[in-house]
This record gives sequence, structure tokens and C-alpha cells, in this order.
Amino acid sequence: MVGILQVDIFKNKTALITGAASGIGRGLALHAAKLQMNVVLMDLNEDALYETHGLMHDCPSMVIKCDVSNLEEFTQAKEKIKGEFGIVHYLFNNAGIFLEGRAWKADQKNWKRIIDVNLMSIIYGLNLFVDEMIASQERCHIINTSSMAGIIVGPALAPYTTTKHAVVGLTRTLYEDLADNDNVGASVLCPGLVQTNIIERDHLGLDLDESSIDQHESAKNNAQWLADGVKEGMTPEDLATIVFQKIEEDKFWILTHPEFIEVYESYSNEISANKN
Repeated sequence: MVGILQVDIFKNKTALITGAASGIGRGLALHAAKLQMNVVLMDLNEDALYETHGLMHDCPSMVIKCDVSNLEEFTQAKEKIKGEFGIVHYLFNNAGIFLEGRAWKADQKNWKRIIDVNLMSIIYGLNLFVDEMIASQERCHIINTSSMAGIIVGPALAPYTTTKHAVVGLTRTLYEDLADNDNVGASVLCPGLVQTNIIERDHLGLDLDESSIDQHESAKNNAQWLADGVKEGMTPEDLATIVFQKIEEDKFWILTHPEFIEVYESYSNEISANKN
């Protein structure tokens, strides 16, 4: 695994990491701290945020309890960050939740919640921070967390797959919109199986209607497959090393699990086979 990168584009720069209480967000935070960045940790779970903070190398930092799917809360948090560190140079839109189910079986409340967290929080982050990144004329980067479910498709994962495909589309559009800007970059992170708690139903802020979750065998099986897979998945720390390397290389695609690429190629070939 590649070691810690040179710090010239990261040292003393400010990184905002949403979903920083655990999993990928925690891994990103620990790596950013090693790079001597100003690290802003954001999540609904304040206790777990402080656990992340306690694991970090000593660096300037902030812990902010915030529901990033709530624009008012996110806006207030931005003002706190601005008062402490000024602009955010590296925006990690990483907060996300998981919901399985067939396309017609998720109820409106659960659809709204997963769209709010997985997609709208990213849109809010772009609304709040990108103009200031551009105006700063400093090296900045936006990293939006999608998933391999953002580029490949399986059954009974409709809510999660829908939102993660949307994140890929949004981020690619952002990348094209920034093509003429030499200072601000954009990447989409599409991880496979990583050691996270995303499958757990009891973590703070999930706010799903459990009684309305699809109980079909296919939905249960896919949720169980993911639960089993993340136990043996890539560590968040190893994933973070890859992410920061790709940022330094200014890469759009951050695909941490090449074993899924063959599935994507099969999916693409299906499209090619049907062209006129």
C-alpha cells in the first residue's frame, strides 16, 4: 500500500469530511490528520465524532454535530468553519445511508430520507462551498462518495442504487463544469466492500420507517450479502490512502475495488450490443 503522500498540496489546508463518525469518513479524517491538514469532522453522531477525533494525529480540528441533509443546519455549520479556518479546500461529501428493496416497494418516507442524505446533502455542499473554492484561486477539490452501486446494478437495491447513480451523474457534471478551472478539481469515489457500519439499522440519524422496508427474500439476501462482505472488506485507512493519492493525481474516478470493473464492463457491453 502506498505510504503517506507528500504534504505540499494538503498541509495546512482545510478538509471538511461529512459522515466522519465512522467507516470511510473516519479513515479519511485519520489520513488528513497525518497530512497535517485542518480537519473538520461532521456527523449527527457527536459521541462517535469525538471517538474519531481521539484517534487522530494532533492537528487543527473542529467537531461539528450536523445533519447535512438539512440545509439550514449545514449553512450554520459552514459559518462556524469559516470563522475558524476560512475556506474549505477539500470537501469530502461522504455522508450516506443504505436501504435495500425492490423499486416499487420502498415507501415515500424512506425514499425521501435516502435521497435527502445520499444526494441532497451533496448538492447542499456544492451550493455552500464551490463558489468560494473558485474565488479563492487556491488548489481545491471536491470528493463525492458514491459506490460501485453507482455504476453497476443488481436486484432489490433500488433506493441505494438510484441515489448512488445520481451521485456519479452529478459529480461528472461538476467535473465538466470545472473543466476550464485549473485550481478546483472533482472526483467521485466508488468503493466496493469496505469495513463500515452502513448496513446497521441502529446508528444515529438513519430515521427510516423499519415497518415499510421491503421484506422480500431478494432484498433480505442482498442486505445479508453486504453485511457479510463488509466484515472482510478493505479497511477505511487503506481506502483513504488510495483516495488521497488519486486527489493528488487529479483523477476523476476513484475506483478502489478493481474486481468489480468486470461487472461494469459487462454492463457497458450490454449497451454497446444494442446500438443501432
